[in-house]
Amino acid sequence: MSDQSREERIRKRAYELWEKEGKPEGNDLRFWEMAMGEIDEEDRQKESPGKQQPAG
Repeated sequence: MSDQSREERIRKRAYELWEKEGKPEGNDLRFWEMAMGEIDEEDRQKESPGKQQPAG
């Protein structure tokens, strides 16, 4: 996966998270980091589907 498509996915996820929390100002880095963590986890699960940890 290219860095550009990963960055675009992170950008979209960060925007979704920001909207979901009521569009607070001044938290862009927090939403970016949350989105990056979620996208990275999704990518890890796609790379090794047999090694997923159970949720919860």
